[in-house]
Amino acid sequence: MITVIDNFLPDDIFQATHNEIKNCDFTLMTDEIKSKGVEYPGVRTEVLKNILPILDSSLIHYVLEQKLPFTTRPFTYWQYAHLRVEKDNKNDYIHIDFNNHFAWLIYLSETNLNSGTKFYTNDDDEHTLVRFVQNRFVIFNSDIRHVSWNNHGKDLNDGRLTINGFCNYN
Repeated sequence: MITVIDNFLPDDIFQATHNEIKNCDFTLMTDEIKSKGVEYPGVRTEVLKNILPILDSSLIHYVLEQKLPFTTRPFTYWQYAHLRVEKDNKNDYIHIDFNNHFAWLIYLSETNLNSGTKFYTNDDDEHTLVRFVQNRFVIFNSDIRHVSWNNHGKDLNDGRLTINGFCNYN
C-alpha cells in the first residue's frame, strides 16, 4: 500500500520544519551503518529525536493525526533528514527498506515534477511514480521496491531534501 497526502503540514509548521532541517549537519553514511549491510547515496542527519526532539515530536503528531491503516497499532520510528543531489543518481538503486514494516517521506525542497519516488513490482516493473511536490507526504509498506528518481540540484539549497521515517510495529 502507498498513500500520498499533499499539503501535509500547515504552512507555518512546514516553513519552520524546512528551516530547522536546513540548519542541521548532514554527514555521509558511517562505517557503522555500512557494517549493517545498508548503503544509501547522499547525506543525512542524525536521528531527529536526538537532534531536534520537539520537531520530531511535532512531525509524528501530524503522522498520527492522519489515522492511516499503518499507524493504528503501536510502532517505533526513526526519522532523518536526507539530501540527495544530481551526482547521487549514479549510486541510487531500487531497494526495499529492510527490517522495517513501513516508511514515509516528506518532500521538503521546492517542487520538481521531474523528480520523485518510483515504486516497482517484484518483477522490477514500475507501477507507481510519486512526483516530488513540496510538502507532500508519502507512506508505504517497506517491502515495496522503490528508488528516489532523478535526484536534482547541487547542494542543500537546490537538492532533493526529504525527511525519511522508518517504522516497526512493537
